[in-house]
Amino acid sequence: MPENILDNVVALPMFGKPITLDDQGIYYAMNALTGTVHSVLKLVYKDDWYIYQLQNLPNREEFYWSMLIGHGDHALSSMTTDELRHHFCKPEYAEPKGAWQAIRNSRFGFGKFTPLGVHESSSYGLLVFSGSEMRAPLLIHKADEDFLEETEESMHHEAMHQEVELV
Repeated sequence: MPENILDNVVALPMFGKPITLDDQGIYYAMNALTGTVHSVLKLVYKDDWYIYQLQNLPNREEFYWSMLIGHGDHALSSMTTDELRHHFCKPEYAEPKGAWQAIRNSRFGFGKFTPLGVHESSSYGLLVFSGSEMRAPLLIHKADEDFLEETEESMHHEAMHQEVELV
């Protein structure tokens, strides 16, 4: 009997949990230095996947959803195993151990990271592509149902506070 019975084990690619309809919703990115929300995103499925970013109108307190589009493409498509390997099989993604699933258009994408630990929850990232290369994913957090109302109230409060300080 061989001393090491694992000599003939073939390493197969590990797949993360799929991106499902449960992943639809509002996400936000935090500024690590200030602890404030710096970007709000929405992942939507309407026959295809789409990602939007909350924008505010210049000099107004009104907001709108702007679709994050690529170069002529809007919908997000699943990344192939080869694409996932190309972008995520790099030393900077070695830890924590886990697997990615991602959807993208030519410029933007949404990634779901499934950690190897059984009791750990998935995390999410906004992906930005430049040509055939991907920038480091931006960590985003799934928001609860009251998030937009609380964020809007907070933004209005900050605007009022700034106006009072200027007077």
